[in-house]
This record gives sequence, structure tokens and C-alpha cells, in this order.
Amino acid sequence: MEGTKSYPYPKSVVIDTIYDIVELQKGGLCISDATHGKVHYHVSMYGYCWELLYTIIPTGANQCLVTLAVYGDRKDKEKEIRREFALLDSLLEGGAPVKLKAVDTA
Repeated sequence: MEGTKSYPYPKSVVIDTIYDIVELQKGGLCISDATHGKVHYHVSMYGYCWELLYTIIPTGANQCLVTLAVYGDRKDKEKEIRREFALLDSLLEGGAPVKLKAVDTA
């Protein structure tokens, strides 16, 4: 199963952010081809292993199309694709606004 989403960022920024996601998930790179916009890695968790293949295609100045395919033991691939795009969104766009307030520490 695969999903696609457009981002208002250059390909290099999206690829660097995907590398951050691989590191956060303690994933293992299978293929990293930044020239062709491909990042393929695997994740192991709770006795299961699955692979994620990102394909990043520039669609204009500072815009790109990201396609994510999930393979392997993951039962709910649609949920995993949505989760991965949500993680990418939060790292690229800063996520939801956070309300801060001072706390008296005395």
C-alpha cells in the first residue's frame, strides 16, 4: 500500500527530515539515493519488521511530491502510512501550536 502527499519544501529538506525520522525510529537504511529521491529503510518493533520506501519528486521551486510505500509484517499499512506522514508533517511544519505559561517554581 502507498500514499502520496505534496510539501512546500525543496527535495533536500524533505530527505534530511526523513533521515531524522529513520534515526528517531532506530531504523536501518536499506537504500539511500538522494539523487533519485529514494529512501528505503526497515523498522523492527514488537517482534514485527516492516519496510518503508519514500520517493521524493520535485514538482517546482521549493515543492515536492512524497510517496510512501509500506511493505512487510505491518498489519494496518494504511494506519502506518498516515502515522508516518503525520510525523513528517510535525517535523517539517512544526506541528500544532503549543500554549505556554509560566509556572511558579517556589
